[in-house]
Amino acid sequence: MHETGHQAAALLGLVESLRPEIQRARRGAVGPERAAWRLFERWISEVVADVYSIARVGVASTMGLIGLVSLPRAFVFRITPDDPHPFAWIRVHLSCAFGDALYPHPQWRQLAGVWTSLYPVGRLPADRVRVIRALLAAVPAFIGLVLGHQPPALRGRSLGEVIRTDDRSPDRLLRRYAAWRADPSAIRRTRPALAFAVVGQARASGLLTPEGEDRLLGRLISYWALESTLQANARLAEVMARPLPPGRRLPRGPRQRAQEYRLPGHGTRP
Repeated sequence: MHETGHQAAALLGLVESLRPEIQRARRGAVGPERAAWRLFERWISEVVADVYSIARVGVASTMGLIGLVSLPRAFVFRITPDDPHPFAWIRVHLSCAFGDALYPHPQWRQLAGVWTSLYPVGRLPADRVRVIRALLAAVPAFIGLVLGHQPPALRGRSLGEVIRTDDRSPDRLLRRYAAWRADPSAIRRTRPALAFAVVGQARASGLLTPEGEDRLLGRLISYWALESTLQANARLAEVMARPLPPGRRLPRGPRQRAQEYRLPGHGTRP
């Protein structure tokens, strides 16, 4: 979903239209926060892709991110000057903060607290702590800027207004999960992105064990793959059943091409 967010951002021209606004905010900042806005400007292409992912699959996005970047401390706190990705520690906090802004719920602050307890900043060098504090201080304004942004492609609507959907709120997702348990066949009628959001919310709320989540997603993915194959075959059968226009012939199939293949000194190979 994060990679799809890059495509959405490109179609809307988000990075190009957000950067000038971030630059204006940086010029208006003072002290360490100016450096924080400079980092936000560098990271904006990855941040908007994360925001899209959160909007589509909710807390599943943040939990997946935590699983991805739970690394030794040296990597979690490493700031690379030319890396467009936020360093892991602040990236998780940004994900939690954007999630809380889009779909308010105590779970986001709880997740942020767990992440901080796993990777406390107290033992870091003083200069690194100053950077982190400046970033955290600027996060609320940064979130307001991104979600309130009105790119030309949205014709007066804000980004937050467009990507926020009522059916992704934690309470709505949990109600849908309860409906799944009452009617298991409803799972297969749920769109994939929404299904991942429901499963992730159930997992975050303690209603699904990791093993149960794995089994449920495995069955869903197998069903979607089979359904996609059957639908593709049905469409192909419809096309093949249509009469060809006069003078048109079907292209040669593999068997016809194989029958015409000849080896030197031999006849046609079957």
